[in-house]
Amino acid sequence: MKNKYFKYMFDNLSKGLERRTIIENDNLGVEALYDMQGNFLISTNKDVQVSDKPYLSEVLSGKLELVVCGGGHVGLAVYKLGIFLGWNVSIVEDRMEYCTEQMYPEATRLVGKYSEILSGLELSHAAIVVATRGHKFDKSCVAALLPKQYKYLGMIGSKSKVSKTMELLGDDIKNNIIDCNIEKLSEINSPIGLEIKAQTPEEIAVSIIAEIIKITKADKKQIQMKVNDIENLSNTEKPFVVARIIEKQGSAPREVGSFLAVLSDGTLIGTVGGGAVEALVINDCKKLLNDSNNQSAICHHDLSNESASNLGMICGGNVKLILNKFTS
Repeated sequence: MKNKYFKYMFDNLSKGLERRTIIENDNLGVEALYDMQGNFLISTNKDVQVSDKPYLSEVLSGKLELVVCGGGHVGLAVYKLGIFLGWNVSIVEDRMEYCTEQMYPEATRLVGKYSEILSGLELSHAAIVVATRGHKFDKSCVAALLPKQYKYLGMIGSKSKVSKTMELLGDDIKNNIIDCNIEKLSEINSPIGLEIKAQTPEEIAVSIIAEIIKITKADKKQIQMKVNDIENLSNTEKPFVVARIIEKQGSAPREVGSFLAVLSDGTLIGTVGGGAVEALVINDCKKLLNDSNNQSAICHHDLSNESASNLGMICGGNVKLILNKFTS
């Protein structure tokens, strides 16, 4: 039988979820999922109200959706990097010959009028790159996008082209042609990408992807989950323990939210940093798997100074983890 909690998480990650975890007192480790409006969805213990206890709140999201408007040289380079990072990529083009399966075999290909396609998409978990063949088409894309919610919006172009396009968009907002506040123009990242003196399409793509990562990961409360790991846990019938980092200090190798699951047959899913620290965490998980009296535990691992040296590490810092035992 599938694990219902992780199955629900897997099925709904694309919508965004809030995970609340009790991290102290008698109900240590109880987790519950809520939608982004704060409505309760599912809990690991139906008899415990997580909202009534001190809890850790995290926003969970799945794979980043990357939408590239324009299938030219820059769009193709951005697509390749997005696929390399494991993102879901969509290409929007109004020319069939620039949006073929041969060019974009792993993308969702959307061919038609830019404004019509973009107006019909749900983009709240998307990073959007506008890189069409001309400012007229860029403006059409951005005009359709501004009333929407998204994680990132960037538009390619020189400073003069960007300035003129922004002026035209501002006029449309003032004349109520575009339904949004004028302040939203300041959220557009344009000229697009980090300033790294990029010249080739590939270099420009690196600058764009780097800027997307920088902006979409700015919220420390948000945890981007590895969807494949969640799917594997949802299909696991054996008991397992999940060790999750809930606090870190210094230069510990993994961020808050990173997790490692240890199954009763020894299978490992995920990681909390590898090396000697991960070996210690695996041992912690095995102890909890064999503990008939406890379902959860808190553990600390110090990676600084003498402790790190004893582990053969020089990264420094320390991590606090919560361990939870799950059954199907």
